[in-house]
Amino acid sequence: MVSDEQLVSDEEHEALMDGAASMAVDYVGPILGHRVSASGEAPEVRYYDFRRPDRFTREQLRILTDLHDDLAVRMAESIGGYIRSPIGLTLSELVQASYEDFVDVTTEGYFVYSVSLDPFPRTAIFAISADVAFASIDRMQGGAGKKLKDVRPATDMERELLQKYLIPLVLESVRGAWGEVEALTPRVVASDTSSAYLRIALPADACLTGEFAMKLGNAEGAIRVCYPFALVEPALAIIAANNTPPSAMVVRGPADDFNVRRGLGNIEVPVVIELGGASVSIGDVLGLQVGDVVPLGSRVDGDISVLVSGSKKYTGRPGLRGKRLAVRVTGFAANDDEDEALPTA
Repeated sequence: MVSDEQLVSDEEHEALMDGAASMAVDYVGPILGHRVSASGEAPEVRYYDFRRPDRFTREQLRILTDLHDDLAVRMAESIGGYIRSPIGLTLSELVQASYEDFVDVTTEGYFVYSVSLDPFPRTAIFAISADVAFASIDRMQGGAGKKLKDVRPATDMERELLQKYLIPLVLESVRGAWGEVEALTPRVVASDTSSAYLRIALPADACLTGEFAMKLGNAEGAIRVCYPFALVEPALAIIAANNTPPSAMVVRGPADDFNVRRGLGNIEVPVVIELGGASVSIGDVLGLQVGDVVPLGSRVDGDISVLVSGSKKYTGRPGLRGKRLAVRVTGFAANDDEDEALPTA
């Protein structure tokens, strides 16, 4: 029981309030979850959704973001190396969301795969947007990797090509990226063209969802992933037990460097030999006839430029190899700043 001596009198209470209001500087501090200011400004209130409580701390999201940044690099290397074409693939976001929110985004225009990640419980979902999926199929069949002009459903052969060749590259990248946390065995257990038919969680369940922006040729799309919290929870326990720093989860070893070199070695790039150039007036161009000669700025006994993907990288001398035209590389090209100072050959 509280005695009268322990109670604050009305005079003491008013003195406390008057002293707080007369402070020269504002006091900002936590009171019942709010931030309050003595200047009379309204407190900053952060609303909390009790139906969807936060399951991931800021530090956990930071570690998982680093892991998925590494996953993006691995997928870009493996997919780009296999289809022999450079692709852009970066992590756009990794956030907590409800399973219902993820389904709303991937209901149409995606190839959706339910993937088990043994030994973790439950299954995850990986969804590849149709534009980049069709461009990848086109590239696998020897095309330029362009998106479809008209929207259409995939044929049985196209779905089989995706699941037989492209999806294993994604799963192998997942296995490698998660390897520092747990040795996973990813495996496709179901597939569809809409995540609405692959229920891996209740609509209001908290999930970890990620979006990887992907660009191949003129096709742009995304690879999306959804992990139910029940699947990620064991991984969070492992990370907490090992106190694994984010940098340790993306350490690259000799095998990774070898895979990078192997993947880059399979990508084809255009090589163009530039014999020379000349500045010609529009009047002279309009007056050109068959048999006219346009002198170039290069000398017969001088070096010519070797362009790789449109950039000057080497110098060389033209010649013959057997019955075919060829060029012998004589050196490395100077940078752009030095090119202006070099005399014309």
